[in-house]
Amino acid sequence: MINNPIISIVVPVFNSKKTLRDCIESILSQTYHNLEIILVDDGSTDNSEQLVDDYAKSDKRIKAIHQDNQGLSGTRNTGIKNATGKYITFVDSDDRIEPNMIKGLYEALTNSHSDIAVCSFKELYPNGKTKDFNHNYPKQVFTTEQTLINMLQENGFMLSSTMKLFPTNYFKSIKFPVSKLHEDVGTTYKLIMKAKRIVFVPDEYYIYIHHDNSIINQKFDDRKFDLIELTDQMCDDIDSRYPKLKNITNERRIRARFSILRQIPLNNPKTESLITYLKVHQEYIINNPEATKTDKFAIKLALFNPKLFQIAYKLKTKI
Repeated sequence: MINNPIISIVVPVFNSKKTLRDCIESILSQTYHNLEIILVDDGSTDNSEQLVDDYAKSDKRIKAIHQDNQGLSGTRNTGIKNATGKYITFVDSDDRIEPNMIKGLYEALTNSHSDIAVCSFKELYPNGKTKDFNHNYPKQVFTTEQTLINMLQENGFMLSSTMKLFPTNYFKSIKFPVSKLHEDVGTTYKLIMKAKRIVFVPDEYYIYIHHDNSIINQKFDDRKFDLIELTDQMCDDIDSRYPKLKNITNERRIRARFSILRQIPLNNPKTESLITYLKVHQEYIINNPEATKTDKFAIKLALFNPKLFQIAYKLKTKI
């Protein structure tokens, strides 16, 4: 491992004392040792900041950075600015990674002569149950277009900037959008579009942990409409370069509306705009050969009775 390059791991930290220790320990347990672990405290007030400093004193590979609160995008951007590794990845402070994640991604990237490496993940729920995301998708190398297709359709991996190993120099021209929720939607596809070869590793190296403070579980805030804005921007950019993917990007536009509709109080003034969009663009799903049966059912139910749509979604996702 001595001749292997430094790989930077950026961990944004904000009031995550309850989960931070497990997150950091999972990183320190990596079988790839030439790491630069950048812990960026984003103005925490729960003593997470002290835990960050304590870990920095205990391992010379850890950098502790403290800043006034800037949100997740600003925190990641700070981490990127301070990264010196050849490659970079991101781990959220309430998640964990398997011991072989960095080694597995790096070896897959170098052995396949790829530019970016992507792995799958599993979800861990408060009741202890897990849900696998990789449904027997094999290891393979994708072109840029193939990667966008699989990412948009969530075939083994998603748009998240986590569970991916990027060349650090890609971030010279790309930054996370500050003051936006769902920042990954506005960023990851741009990184993918800079690459020519992307290797997918089916191992579920990343552990996404569901908790009460997840965005999806928070009280509805109109800022969640950032998802629609960033999704449309992403789809517009992909359409301009890969016009043959419009069936896939159109379905993604609808899914973004589904995501907001399942959370929004139906008496919110903006609810009607969601329903209107679905009525006007229902052909994006109904007549779309790329659309799933689930989406075809969902749009019919949403237009028939939005409340039933919300109830059906909760029943579908309940574990």
